[in-house]
Amino acid sequence: MSMIEHGPDPTQAPIAVGAIGGSGTRVLARILKGAGVFMGTRLNESEDNLDFTDRFRHREVLALPDPAFQARLRQFEGLSRAGMRAAGQQRWGWKEPNTHVVIERILRSYPHMRYVHLLRSGLDMAFSANQRQAWFWGPHFLERPVAEPPGPRDMLAYFCEVHRRISTVAARPENRDRVLFLQYEALCARPEAEIARLMGFLGLEPAEPVAALAALIAPPASIGRHREHDLSVFDPADLAYLERTQPAP
Repeated sequence: MSMIEHGPDPTQAPIAVGAIGGSGTRVLARILKGAGVFMGTRLNESEDNLDFTDRFRHREVLALPDPAFQARLRQFEGLSRAGMRAAGQQRWGWKEPNTHVVIERILRSYPHMRYVHLLRSGLDMAFSANQRQAWFWGPHFLERPVAEPPGPRDMLAYFCEVHRRISTVAARPENRDRVLFLQYEALCARPEAEIARLMGFLGLEPAEPVAALAALIAPPASIGRHREHDLSVFDPADLAYLERTQPAP
């Protein structure tokens, strides 16, 4: 059989959510579920889609030949669409922070899909206790060893590298209007406006009022936590990158 026969259906228009772990993606999954999107059958307490995790959160996936990658994606699509039909819904998607690691290949497979990358303050993320993703993928993306657990300097370096890579993917002509950067702090500060922007990007008309979806958001006390730390530990180049690329919420 050809590679195409083993691949996913390119007519599908899934919605994917990714981020660095600890960015607050759980609330996005709940908002999308409230907007009528089927987000998966096997979800953990963080609303991560475990069918996606099982197939794609492995270092080996980075080197998978395209037919093998497409076969995994087709399996995942089949499970997702079956669950969507059983739930009586018409759109499907998933939330799994590690999605960004393979999003370039997935976007090529689904010309009509939309990807939402949730951004939280890079400085706050540098002091996050959720360090697994930076440890797991950091050596690949930073092309150097990363301590276990990573320190704040490595955490910020990883954040900046992920942002550079997704920004490059989003800027390609074939991905125009297909990738949305959503700032977590802005979502907390202006929930109704940011949810309306999200719904517009995804082409969704939620059955629930936007105000009801906004009520799902509870700003955490950890916003701004970097102010309690010494920022001199960071690479000046990473701080300069943040200054240029992360708008004030």
